[in-house]
Amino acid sequence: MKTVLIVDDSSYYRSRGAEVVSRAGYEYYFAENGEQAVRMYRRIKPDFVTMDICMPIMDGLEATKEICTKFPGAKVLICSSVGHVPVYKRQAFANGACGVLPKEYDLDDLEFAISEIEIMNEEGVTQKS
Repeated sequence: MKTVLIVDDSSYYRSRGAEVVSRAGYEYYFAENGEQAVRMYRRIKPDFVTMDICMPIMDGLEATKEICTKFPGAKVLICSSVGHVPVYKRQAFANGACGVLPKEYDLDDLEFAISEIEIMNEEGVTQKS
């Protein structure tokens, strides 16, 4: 079964993400901050990650950079209320993210992003910094 790591300090958004990915047939795991996300990624090696930016302990941009540096094939999708801000969006891609959605995404948007990541995986495409 394919796996996803849902990283968000909000239990509401973790649950919302879980609803979508479970409908798409994914097994999911949660992390509440970037530091926990890096540890969890190392342990479970998920097929992709949804990552909030603004979190305690380690933010999502730093966690994305650490994950994508240590695991070059990692697929990280930024899902954040500030992800659309140009400076954050540029930094997300520079740190290795393969997509950015606003935190207020609808379920269809997230499912589309997941399918795009799956296509990238099938075609062996990686995000260029």
